Amino acid sequence: MKKLIAIIGASFFFASLFAGGIDNKTNLNSGYLRNPSRLTETKRPEAVLYNIAGTGFMEEGLYMGIGNQFIFKKYTNELKATGKEYSDNKNVFFFPDLEIVYKKDNWAAFFGFGVFAGGGSLDYSDGNGAIAGLFAKTAAAYSAVPAMAAAFAGAATNHSLKVYSATMGEILGASYVVNDMVSLSLAARFLHGNQNISLKAPALAAFNGGKELAYDASGYGLGGIIGINVIPMENLYLGLQYQTVTKLDYKYKSITGSLTPNILKAQEGDSFDNDLPAVLGLGAGYNVLDNLYVSLSFNYYFNKQADLENPLGRTSLDYDDSWEVGLGADYQFNEKLGFSAGLMYSNQGSKSDVNSAFSPVLDSIVMGCGVEYKVIKNLMLTGSFMYSNYFEKEYANSLDLNKDIFLTAISVTYRPL
Repeated sequence: MKKLIAIIGASFFFASLFAGGIDNKTNLNSGYLRNPSRLTETKRPEAVLYNIAGTGFMEEGLYMGIGNQFIFKKYTNELKATGKEYSDNKNVFFFPDLEIVYKKDNWAAFFGFGVFAGGGSLDYSDGNGAIAGLFAKTAAAYSAVPAMAAAFAGAATNHSLKVYSATMGEILGASYVVNDMVSLSLAARFLHGNQNISLKAPALAAFNGGKELAYDASGYGLGGIIGINVIPMENLYLGLQYQTVTKLDYKYKSITGSLTPNILKAQEGDSFDNDLPAVLGLGAGYNVLDNLYVSLSFNYYFNKQADLENPLGRTSLDYDDSWEVGLGADYQFNEKLGFSAGLMYSNQGSKSDVNSAFSPVLDSIVMGCGVEYKVIKNLMLTGSFMYSNYFEKEYANSLDLNKDIFLTAISVTYRPL
């Protein structure tokens, strides 16, 4: 049962549809799909989410950007003992972002909204390999108690799991251009998250007071972002951004099932830690031609600094730090039409004992591209596409984990002033 608790609990940190660290999002904006190397952005309002100091070098005026991502996914896990494959393919059609920037003289003020962690729903309506295997082992362990053995054996072949986890947030800050070479920026970020789990096993109803074991929890926290943008020479842009760890204290709002409090080691009103790790971002970009810009981006996620607790049992979860590196290019065909493309490699910080059979965290390479079209002078439309190639992970005598994700996005940028 302790192993079951660990695996289910880990699933919350992996309900992310697309994460660079354990839970930190990288696809904060529709522009990421167009070109994942975003850390030297100084032209578009998406700088609010990737390079806050870059807002200082934007042209004067008011910018408003809004976008939405459509995420098509399939997570699979195969239980080797039976050869049966379990899958989740619940797609997401609402994944919004919003950015507003006002630039005047040496100052810029900005606001942003997005999904910073999680953001996904997992729906294993036909069961899950990890749970099936563990229920089967539990049934064997209760061989001397026929009623319990039969209940867990039945649960192994007939159960369903639904998980939801999303952390949204707002950014508010300002940047200041010190001189022609340097801009500095500071922002506050407020995060608010919700997560819930529903495990249904009819065979356990007699011992649980019903077939559902579930809980709902929410939390919030405040963090900061510091940014520096440097133009050491003509056409060369350097960006540095540090996001502090955001302490998130989650409270159990509701608990369902008589067995659930024992699994949680908690009652309604109790809390657990679910911090969002600190991130250091470094970027370099260069205008090779007047209409061709290439860039390199690097993110390092300080997972070890964050306090992460298993919501089922409230024991600490241990992860290594993770990192990712991306390369991209933006090409302008003419005043109206532009094309971008890029790729990024992510090395995750999950360990085999906490990786999740529900939403596995796997090393990956993502490839994205997109077009920008200026409909009129102050209105830009963007369409983009991204595919993430994950490296399958096999655990001896246990599970094969894999997943595929396709993303598309549309966005609008408007400059009323």
